[in-house]
Amino acid sequence: MKDIRIAVQIKKTQNSQGGEILKASVPMRLMFESDFNAEWLKLELKKFEDKYTNVVNDLKNISKQIKSTRSDDRVLLYWKFGDKILEFLEQNEKGVLFLDNIIKHLVRDVGISDKMFARCKKFRSLYPDITKIDTKKSFDSYVSTFEGGYISSKRK
Repeated sequence: MKDIRIAVQIKKTQNSQGGEILKASVPMRLMFESDFNAEWLKLELKKFEDKYTNVVNDLKNISKQIKSTRSDDRVLLYWKFGDKILEFLEQNEKGVLFLDNIIKHLVRDVGISDKMFARCKKFRSLYPDITKIDTKKSFDSYVSTFEGGYISSKRK
């Protein structure tokens, strides 16, 4: 199973205690391939689930911090949010298992809009060095530079 890439789906399911978990699965047709290795797939799916669950939890934690932090310190949290997204996107591109429609899955599982994901990702891409971020400027002011006049709903 070398030099292949397998699309993964992430679904919310319940664990044995009734709690919600994220479960990775692959297309059934894969299991009918002549060189199918069930143990390898089981291990890789578990690794993928763990990575995805970790990124979702990290993004949820950063999102909570953004909501509870003074505005002066928020801009760095938005950068960190974007950094987590870009890091996961990069891992997703390199792995044998990959997730199609990553942002769609993250929007569902983190509870943040696709627009906010795009803004944080773009912010982090345009400012790769966190030490170059001016903490006196708001995230909205950075967004307005790359969206050409963005005005937050609070300011309208």
